[in-house]
Amino acid sequence: MELAGLFFGSVLASTLAPFGVELLLYYLFQSDKYPVFILLAVATAGNTTGGCLMFALGWVLKRGLSKMSWHQSIQKRFKLEDRALNRVAKWGPMALLFSWMPVVGDPLCLAAGYLRLPVALCSLMIFLGKLARYAVLLWVFSQA
Repeated sequence: MELAGLFFGSVLASTLAPFGVELLLYYLFQSDKYPVFILLAVATAGNTTGGCLMFALGWVLKRGLSKMSWHQSIQKRFKLEDRALNRVAKWGPMALLFSWMPVVGDPLCLAAGYLRLPVALCSLMIFLGKLARYAVLLWVFSQA
């Protein structure tokens, strides 16, 4: 049950919802109930899933917005800012290596989907960014 909470918390943390999963990850790390690689795998899988959901949302928004006149209001509602679009347009899927960053990462994933970048490569970059995030967090926890 705890690992399911970690997974779904990680999914939620990787969407536009303001949610953090670090305290739960720290609690599970300190409890010694699960090996570190299991915590790393579950948190990374959840966070990657959330990033890919944001990518998919951007993909859907692009399809729906091409026919609508209220394009700008939807862009602002989903925090799809010109900065995120410009960064992703400039750097391509490589920009998604920074999808782990709080506040910045979610709009990057959304922008990549909106720009219709290659799904497989974007998913890989999201995964690598999220894996690095949780590997560093668990390393920091082990140093405390």
